[in-house]
Amino acid sequence: MGRNRKYDRQDVLEKAMHLFWRNGFQATSIGEVAQATGMNTASMYKEFGDKDGLFANALAYYRGNVISPRFEMLSQEQNLDGVFRFLQSVVAGASREEYKGCLMMNHLAQKHAISSEAAEMIDDFCVAMESHLEASLRGAQEAGELSAEKDPAALASYIMCCVHGLVLYGRHQKKKPEIPKLYDTIRGAILA
Repeated sequence: MGRNRKYDRQDVLEKAMHLFWRNGFQATSIGEVAQATGMNTASMYKEFGDKDGLFANALAYYRGNVISPRFEMLSQEQNLDGVFRFLQSVVAGASREEYKGCLMMNHLAQKHAISSEAAEMIDDFCVAMESHLEASLRGAQEAGELSAEKDPAALASYIMCCVHGLVLYGRHQKKKPEIPKLYDTIRGAILA
């Protein structure tokens, strides 16, 4: 008969997510995760397989519990208001003093150091975000808010490229003051 778990899986994932988010996958040891979560390493390996498995679960937790409101903004308002609210939320986050970046995008440049499963999850996240942007831009076009001459797919790619840049600027103390001005520039490019 197995022993009952003495930990809350969601709590473990939340704490592991914050640790990976702050330190990055490579710089986070299983010992640090065990200490932060209060879960012993044997239970951790049994529950998640290994550090890669725990990281993949932490990414899924992040996507489902932290970043999903940005997806919802775009899904609920498939128009320019939704796109601009999405961009404003990115700008507001990146402008915060304690900003740690986006867990997904922080690891985009480190795909060589994470499992193929985690790398695929990050790729899927970026594709999904761009797809939501494209749908909102198409909705804006149908509503007459966006010129029919604009290519929603290309514009969605442009916005995602800007979002990636905003995430990086948010971690650059000397560039952080520029972030609100960049919102106006991006907005202007969308409307031009």
